[in-house]
Amino acid sequence: MRTFDKNTLHYISLFELVTGVAPIDCVINDKVYFMVNKDFMSRVLSNKGEKIKMLEKHVGNQVIIFPYFKEKEEFLTKIISDKLRIKESDGTLKLFINRQDNKKVRRDIEAIKSFLERVYDIDNVLFRF
Repeated sequence: MRTFDKNTLHYISLFELVTGVAPIDCVINDKVYFMVNKDFMSRVLSNKGEKIKMLEKHVGNQVIIFPYFKEKEEFLTKIISDKLRIKESDGTLKLFINRQDNKKVRRDIEAIKSFLERVYDIDNVLFRF
C-alpha cells in the first residue's frame, strides 16, 4: 500500500490542478517524478510541454513524467529501452541494462526503484550495467 506524506500530496494536487490529470504516484528526490496513465500522457505533455514548464516553476524543481502500464515489464521497456533484458527469480527482479541506456537509467534509478516498489510491489530490484 502506498502512503503519501504532506509534501507529496501537495505536489499531486498541484499536478492535477495544472494538467487536469490525476497522477497515479509521485516520487520526490533531486527531481519530482510523476506516474501518469499512458492514455493521458498526451494531455499532460500538450502545448509543447507548457503545463510541465508551469509546474516546474511552481515546485522549483525539474519534473519528469513516467507512463503507467499494467505490466511492470512494459513499464520498464517503455522508460528504459526495448533492448532491456528482464529476469525475475527468487523474488528479485534483475534488469540488464545495455551501454547506450546506462546514463539514462543511472540518472533516474532511485525513482524507477521507488515506482517498482510502490506501484508494482517489487521490493528487490538489481540493475546490471
